[in-house]
Amino acid sequence: MAKLDVMPAQDLIDGFRGVLDFYRWCDLVIVRHWPRYTRRPPSPQMKAAQDRFAYVNYVASTLPAAVVDTWKWMASAGGLTWKDWLNRCYLSGTFSGKDKPTA
Repeated sequence: MAKLDVMPAQDLIDGFRGVLDFYRWCDLVIVRHWPRYTRRPPSPQMKAAQDRFAYVNYVASTLPAAVVDTWKWMASAGGLTWKDWLNRCYLSGTFSGKDKPTA
């Protein structure tokens, strides 16, 4: 990160798009390398949560229409969708299917 006296011309800023980030903070003009996202492998706990979430979303796509209609009826009284309710109930342990994986 470096402090500049003045903000450079827009064409110079545009020329460094994706490489350098120019911005104002308080009364300072600052330039820095464009932020980079470095992906890390998920922790075992995160992987377990992802597996449970993937499972319940797979099951949701295989539910009979009558069951989905029941979830939709329950969701109609609030601000969540039927799938939100299904996910919430499954992940919290309120609802557990017979094939629930151990996490």
